[in-house]
Amino acid sequence: MTCVPGPLPGRIRVHLELFANRRVVVIPERVGVGRGCRYPLRTLTPTGVVELDASGDMLGDFFAVWRMPLSHRSLLTFRGAVTAYLGGKRWKGNLTSIPLSDHAQIVVEIGGYIPPHRFYLFPPR
Repeated sequence: MTCVPGPLPGRIRVHLELFANRRVVVIPERVGVGRGCRYPLRTLTPTGVVELDASGDMLGDFFAVWRMPLSHRSLLTFRGAVTAYLGGKRWKGNLTSIPLSDHAQIVVEIGGYIPPHRFYLFPPR
C-alpha cells in the first residue's frame, strides 16, 4: 500500500479492540496518516475505529500499515496464544484474513479472556 494525497474520511468504518493481559491496548490516532498523505486504511482518533476507502482489506493489511506484528502467537509486542472474535463469534481462520467490512466489530486478545463485544455504536459522521 502507498500513502496518497487526498481527503481523510473513509466510507467504511470498522471497530477494532485489542486486549493484552486482560487490559485494553489503545490503538493510536493517525495510524496510516502521513504528512500530506493517507493510506487506504487508517485511524483518525484513538477510539479503535479504522476507516477504509474501499472494501476488500483484511486485518493483516491494517497491521501492515501500522507496522505491528499479528499472528496466532503474537500481538504487537506480546507473545502467546492470540484469539480473535468477529461480531462476538470466535474467528477460527488466519487472524490476518479477518475481513474489514463496514461496521464490523473485531476483538483480538492475548494473555487472558475478555468477553468480546458483538457490536459497536458508531458515532454519526
